[in-house]
Formats: sequence, C-alpha cells, structure tokens
Amino acid sequence: MSHPPPRSPKSYLSKALTFASRPLDMANPCLQGRKRRCGRPTTEVTEDLDLYLLEIAAGLFVQHGYAGTSIDQIARKACASKQTLYRRYPSKEALFIAVVTNLTGSVLRAMEETPLTNPLEELRHISRLMLDLTLRPDALGTYRILIADGHRHPSLQQQAVAAIGQPFHNNFVRLLKAAEQKGQINPGFANDTTARLLTGMITGWPMEDSLFGLDPLKTEQEKEAFFNEAWSFFLSAVGGKQPAPAAHAQEDAQV
Repeated sequence: MSHPPPRSPKSYLSKALTFASRPLDMANPCLQGRKRRCGRPTTEVTEDLDLYLLEIAAGLFVQHGYAGTSIDQIARKACASKQTLYRRYPSKEALFIAVVTNLTGSVLRAMEETPLTNPLEELRHISRLMLDLTLRPDALGTYRILIADGHRHPSLQQQAVAAIGQPFHNNFVRLLKAAEQKGQINPGFANDTTARLLTGMITGWPMEDSLFGLDPLKTEQEKEAFFNEAWSFFLSAVGGKQPAPAAHAQEDAQV
C-alpha cells in the first residue's frame, strides 16, 4: 500500500489561523503517513515534522489562548503522540516560546547576518521588517496571549523577552554603533535609549491600535508612508542622512 508524499509545511504560522479553524478529523491519516514510517527519520522529515507541530500549536494558541490550550489538545490536532511533543519541548511553556521564537526567527536571522557595509541602510531595512512583523495577525495574537496570560505565568514573559525582545534590541544597538563608527549618525546616539525610541516610534502606535482591534494602516501605501515619515524623523534626531528615494527605486527595479 502506497502512502501520500510527505507534507511540506510552509513557514510555521503562514497558515496557522487556517489550521486553527479546522475541526478535528481523527478519521483522516495523520502527518501524511509519517507515523507509520520505520527506522530513523531523515533530517528533512524531522524538520518538516517540527514545523508542522509548531504550525498546529500556533494555530491553537491563537484560537484558544495560552491557558485554553493543552499539550493533549495540540497532540490530538496534530495526530501525534504527547511523547512526540514532550521529546521536543519539556513543557507547554517551552512549546509556546518555540512558537514565538519561530515567528520572529527570519527577522532575527536577517539582523544577525547584516554585513554592516551600510549599517544605517540596514537599520532602515530591519526597522521596516519589524513593522511588517508587528502587524501580522499571528504576531498580534501572540502579543494578546502575553498580555492576557503573562501575569499568571511570569516566567512566560521573562522567557519571551529573553528569546525575542532582547535579541531584537541587541541587534538595533549593534547597527547603531556601526552607523556611529562610520559617521552615519552623530556621536552619542548609539545606545539603549535610542534603540528603544526607534522601535517604539516605528511599532508603538500601529501595534497599540491593532491590539484594540483597529486597523491603523489599512494599505501598503499607508504603511510605507507612515514608516518613511517615522524614519525621516529619526534621521533628523540622530543627524543621519536620508538615502535618495531614486536610488531605492532603481535598486528595486533591478531586483
């Protein structure tokens, strides 16, 4: 009897809300036959399974909240055993942190791989990515969970800050210091306060309105206009130089 080809899940939360909205169907084959495989799984299959489990967990966390989601529920939805989950994550808290870390992973990797040849331009690029990430429905769902359940689980907030907030902040400071060394901003601005002011200015108001259920930046044009104005304000404050728009347009056209 042949089995369907293995599932190739996309980035962990790209379909999280779709997964979360589907009813459990225990009559259907689970994980495209993976549970029936024998022998040691390949690295590719293991990575696909890891992403699939995070995808399922993310959808349920967003739908039911942290307190309303259990390891048993995630295992049943994924058609996997609880032991499969516990081998990867010793607790629900560890699983939730893995979900959130995976959400921000691509942006953090982009920050860490920045070549620093033009740190101010890289800072602009990363800031724009951060705005996009902040307004994603899955990210907003995660923020709501931390707000609603964080006071009952203090270590959850602490781990989220350590896994996500601090790495973001550290990379912003790193880019500011590199920009200062290259003379792209005035001396004295490559510090924690400047990094926090920049991220707050870029994401603070859009995130706050979005968390209240509003839609502050309805179109990509509105989002881009808001970002450009915030970035220009930041450059004026730190003595930076605004890149010529024509240069960006030409680069985008070549890509």
